[in-house]
Amino acid sequence: MFRKSNLARYRLRPHSLQRAGGLRLTTGLSGVLLFGLVLIAIVLLVLGKSDNRQLKDLRGKALDLTSPLLQLASIPASYIQRSIDRLHDFYANNEKLHQLRLENRRLRAVKWDVERLEQNNNKLRALLNSAKEPRLKFVSGRIISGNPGLFGQHMLVNVGRRNGVHAGFAVINADGFIGRTFETGGRTSRILLITDKSSRIPVKIGKQGIRGVATGTGSHSPKVDFLPHNSSIYEGDLVFTSGHGGDLPKGLRIGVIRKIGDKYHIALSAKNEGTEYVSILYFEQPGLARRN
Repeated sequence: MFRKSNLARYRLRPHSLQRAGGLRLTTGLSGVLLFGLVLIAIVLLVLGKSDNRQLKDLRGKALDLTSPLLQLASIPASYIQRSIDRLHDFYANNEKLHQLRLENRRLRAVKWDVERLEQNNNKLRALLNSAKEPRLKFVSGRIISGNPGLFGQHMLVNVGRRNGVHAGFAVINADGFIGRTFETGGRTSRILLITDKSSRIPVKIGKQGIRGVATGTGSHSPKVDFLPHNSSIYEGDLVFTSGHGGDLPKGLRIGVIRKIGDKYHIALSAKNEGTEYVSILYFEQPGLARRN
């Protein structure tokens, strides 16, 4: 009885034998396939390194045959990429359009405020019976040469008396006041920069309109002289031409106050470096006419 049970226990069934045989067959086929792929890869690698003309021609023909297929295969990918790019552009343009609409609303609000202030200004002028200040005309010219040095800072511009320019006219660039003409020829004018040591410009400082004189130092920062006693001047106060004496128009932007040590200097708004074009303002100078 004991022998019979052991035989029954260790007896292999037919379907188990079939499964083991199939597994060995599958493993053998996989090994053969893997060996074949490795062998093909080695052969292709050796042929790729070879300089045989026939092999090169064969590779060229293979590329010619496969390139149309590759191009056809790339069409869906390129179409998908273009669609994605268009979708991104759509969302980006939609965001820009939203920002432009907000900016348009803000500009409309500013425009309404400006129109309202202009109306109020006209009403106040009518009540005061004050005359409107004429707009300044100007002529623009190109800088021919510049001579910024320690003892003299001048520029030469290609407009002169033939353009109606006379000595003493204010000169500005896109950022503000830079100086005034002091010598004029028929076709050229020489500009004395505000930074020159011989330059003296009457200025108005801050909201209180404190008067002073911007004196050139030969550097990039003119100093402020002849300030009233106990005047309240602070760093960051805006500086404009005052028009005092009638030599220059008032309200031309010069810069802001900077304190260096115990002296007040002006950080100029207009930079002379890289300046190519300037504008010379036509101004009826009552101060010069009175002296003449």
